[in-house]
Amino acid sequence: MRGLIRLIIIVLAIVQSFFFWNIKKRNPKKILIAHDLLLGDTLLLAPLMKRIHEKYPDQEKYILVKPGFMPLYKTTPYGFTALSFNPKSLLDIWKIFFVGPYDLTFVAGDNRYSWFARAMGSRWIIGIARDMPQWKNWMLDEAKSFDLKPATWADMMGRLVDGKDPKPYKKNEWLRPNIKKALSFDTSKTYIVFHLGASNPLKFWPSKSWQTLIDGVKRKGFEIFISVGPGEEYLIKEADPYGKCQHIPGTYSLLEMWFLIEHAKLIISVDTGIAHLAKLSNTPTVTLFGPGSIVSHGAGNFWKFLHYLDITKSNFHCRNQPVLFRRKIDWLKRCGRNINQCKTPGACMAAITPEQVMKFIIKNAFL
Repeated sequence: MRGLIRLIIIVLAIVQSFFFWNIKKRNPKKILIAHDLLLGDTLLLAPLMKRIHEKYPDQEKYILVKPGFMPLYKTTPYGFTALSFNPKSLLDIWKIFFVGPYDLTFVAGDNRYSWFARAMGSRWIIGIARDMPQWKNWMLDEAKSFDLKPATWADMMGRLVDGKDPKPYKKNEWLRPNIKKALSFDTSKTYIVFHLGASNPLKFWPSKSWQTLIDGVKRKGFEIFISVGPGEEYLIKEADPYGKCQHIPGTYSLLEMWFLIEHAKLIISVDTGIAHLAKLSNTPTVTLFGPGSIVSHGAGNFWKFLHYLDITKSNFHCRNQPVLFRRKIDWLKRCGRNINQCKTPGACMAAITPEQVMKFIIKNAFL
């Protein structure tokens, strides 16, 4: 089925290219953001969404999101309607095609989705240049480069749109949709959220470090909620073997997690999507960076008014890959290896000590 879907998209893209003029309209009627990103990078498209809304306030605006992320977009942030996108679903693809054609499309991340955008009837497609292999770029009508000076992924995505940068984020710009069912956790007391899970296990912080930090924070008199993603419940048991804390397993929805985070005094998280979800609620956040880059995925200009801070081991020796979404960036230093490629799994995270984190959050008046 996946092979058939790919063939359909390729054929449609070629047909659209041959039979329709590619024209960049000064006043596009329909605008699309095309991608298939994970939670964190999807939420970091907020600057792009806001900049599009600032420039085209009255146009119809759509963004593709994974089915599981759809509830986050019920309030149509920045005027965008979310379209469910599972690349393996013919129904999703048909619905996206039916909403089109699109006068202007921005491709975020992988340029293979420029082919998808063309197949869906996009008349002018803008993306980041130099994706690999080269065929991914063939459907772009306008290719831009990453910034020549250090900047966050989020800020660079906002600059896909011509003109000035979007205005920095302010609280309640992106409203949380209402939660219909009753929540099973009590948020009446002052509490701190510890989020342990991530899509890449190289981002996990040692359980002993979590235990030490938990003990230190509890001595300050705070309740602690420990959360993880689906299938990561074992991380909770390792970090809290004696059940001292409230446990939020991976069965909780993203809206429930948003509610939990926005009422917290602080969230301490590894570098993952939940840390970026905290930006939407303007919750004070401390993010532990190991393989990732605080330059490319920190607060940047768009999130500069948030109480958001990062902790990392500076200049870690194997954080030496200048590549983001397969493009080389001279100023970037990060690690994109997986667990099988890393020679010292977890070393960059273990270099961050619980004592360092505790001093950091006290110094910055988080506690």
